[in-house]
Parts: sequence; C-alpha cells; structure tokens
Amino acid sequence: MWNWTPSSPCRTSRGDSDRGVALPGVLLLAAFLVGVTGWLVGHVRSDLALRISLDESSTAARVAEAAVEAVGMALGQQADWTFVDALTTSLICPTSPGTVVVLSEIAERTWVQAETNAASRWGADTPAWQPIWSCHAAGLLGRWPLRGAIPSVVVWVADDPEGDGQPLRSLNQQLLVTAVARAGSRTLGEASVTVTRASPGAPVELVAWRSAGGS
Repeated sequence: MWNWTPSSPCRTSRGDSDRGVALPGVLLLAAFLVGVTGWLVGHVRSDLALRISLDESSTAARVAEAAVEAVGMALGQQADWTFVDALTTSLICPTSPGTVVVLSEIAERTWVQAETNAASRWGADTPAWQPIWSCHAAGLLGRWPLRGAIPSVVVWVADDPEGDGQPLRSLNQQLLVTAVARAGSRTLGEASVTVTRASPGAPVELVAWRSAGGS
C-alpha cells in the first residue's frame, strides 16, 4: 500500500524544481567542455601541421646543402671552367626507390633567376644560372630512411660577377652554385655556395655559403 502524506508532493515538487535549475547548468558545462575540447583539438592539429612544415623545411634545406656541396666538389674534376654553359658533372642519379616529390627545373630556375636579377647590381655581369644536375635525396645521400615522398633537388651553376660583362664565361676560376630542394608539395629549401680554385686542377675551396628553408 502506498502511504501518501501531504509532505510527499512538496518533496517531489522541490526535487523537480532542483532538477530544473541544475539541468541548464549541466548543459552549459557540457557545452563549455565541448568548446574547450574543440579548441584543444584544433590547437594540437595546428601545432602538428606547423611542426611538420618546419621539419619539411629543415629537411629540404639540408638536401639542398648536400647537393651544392657535392656539385661544388665534383666541379673540381672539370679542367676548364671557362664556358659555364658547357660545364658538366660526373655525378649520377640512380633510380629512385620510391615516389619522388615533383619538381620542375624550368619553374624553379625561373624564380631563382628572377630573384638574382632583382637583387643584382652587376648589370651585364649578373649571374645567369645554368642547369648542371638534378636528383633526389636517396640518390644524393645513398638512401632515404624517412617515410613519404623522397625530396627532389636541382642544381645550377653560374659565373660569379667578375667585371668582364660575360656572364657565361669565367676567367678567374670562381663559380657560383645554387640548389633548390622540395620536400612535400609546397616546402622548399635553398642553398648556395661560391667555389674557387687557384688554378685548373687545383683543389676546390668553398669560400661562401648561404642556406635557407621556406615554403
């Protein structure tokens, strides 16, 4: 038998009222937690994307650095540096063991030359970049242990400004070498060196160095 007392409805009514007051608070707290969670997830994703971008930029810069050093040293095997557009290198690029990042030599050289022209104060002696080698990180370094597409790299050579008004003819045994590497579809690294030697056949020296990563 249900024992009803006058106080029962009061307790029931007060309980319903308490739940009615508490419910919006619970909903607000839940909404707040959802919002904070969403912000944290977004923040973590943004931080991860930035870290990946920075890592790719650093990787591309290191590949470009290795490429200009390799080409600079290989140029020492060339007896004659006079005709810059005829220079070659003994470096070979083996078949890639995996997917290589797409890199257009023509497109990259276009903006590299445009930057050189814009910064130039040498007039007719402005360096004119000539392609000398292209490869990928696995071929350059012997192997590529990282996952994903293998970075690609292209290298150009140019006469340094020597006041003769002939950007494709070097008479002072000094050349400029620059490389662009791409790691990922939008991340690139750059490196440039100036190489010199006392005379044809003499050891090659790196006398200037510049490296940068960007996107």
